[in-house]
Amino acid sequence: MPRLLPSAVGLAALAATAICGAARAETLVGYVSPTAAQPGQQLVDLAINQAAKEKGWSYRVLDANLSPDRQVSHIDTLLTLGAKAIGTWSLDNNAVAGVYSRARAQNVPIIGLISVGADVTNTVYWDPNLCKPGGPFDQQAAWIAERKPGAKVIVFGGPPVESIVNNTNCFTQAAKAAGLDVIDRVDNTKDSTASAATLAADQLIRFPDVQVFWAYNDSTALGISASVIASGKSIFDGKNEDGVQVFGMNGDNDAIVAVKEGRLTGTIDTDAYATGLAMALAMDRAMADPSAKQEPIVVASKLFTGDNIETWKPGPERGYTLENFPMAK
Repeated sequence: MPRLLPSAVGLAALAATAICGAARAETLVGYVSPTAAQPGQQLVDLAINQAAKEKGWSYRVLDANLSPDRQVSHIDTLLTLGAKAIGTWSLDNNAVAGVYSRARAQNVPIIGLISVGADVTNTVYWDPNLCKPGGPFDQQAAWIAERKPGAKVIVFGGPPVESIVNNTNCFTQAAKAAGLDVIDRVDNTKDSTASAATLAADQLIRFPDVQVFWAYNDSTALGISASVIASGKSIFDGKNEDGVQVFGMNGDNDAIVAVKEGRLTGTIDTDAYATGLAMALAMDRAMADPSAKQEPIVVASKLFTGDNIETWKPGPERGYTLENFPMAK
């Protein structure tokens, strides 16, 4: 009898089976960003993606857009896709507890960015998050106090995310310990430059003698700066003694430009690109030895002001590798 050739349908079915098998064989890792529009988060994503290419992993990033419910849904999606490791920044510890537990049950490590919990395999921190004596917030408060002893400070917090609240509280403690006068605190819960500008305009009317604004991120600081300038005041750039000091945090490109142009006093660069590499390194370690105790990875941060801003470089140009990026001691 003549040999029968497979039909076109049969060939398509075989091809589909091969593709599905290859997809299952891939090492898929995922990252659920708290808000992918934030410049620092884009650098975290870029670094994880670069590390994934070097390691031969498949990589997916999903945007929670500040929604705890969406974050849970995205993690479930990654689990369904067969992810071998998932990185995320917990927006609500109670909301994600269940999905983290499901990941643990499937032996999928959860790598938390500034996030902890019973089912979080390992955590990547910025060193300000640890609130250690002599850390970045103490250094920043000392910098302010040296130039404006006893300065009147307004602190801007953000959405009620645990890590943001902790950072805000830590700076407030450091400021008071340095002899600064924290006269008010307001939270930019909308996490936007426009909302920060509106809130700052109100604060400038209530406290016209304010000397320092501290903000939990750079986009908030830029909104504050715009309102300070609109009110007829200048921004302290290290030379104009009467200027209002305005600080952000993250080291976003827009903030770096603003420091160079004298529209922002300074920012703590939390090194987002190194943070992404740290997330990838933690994933790699957890997948390589799931039973081993994983030590947290702490990424070093640096305060940039007009004094040292010309030494700043974009993260991708700093020559970091997966095994060589600045960690805090």
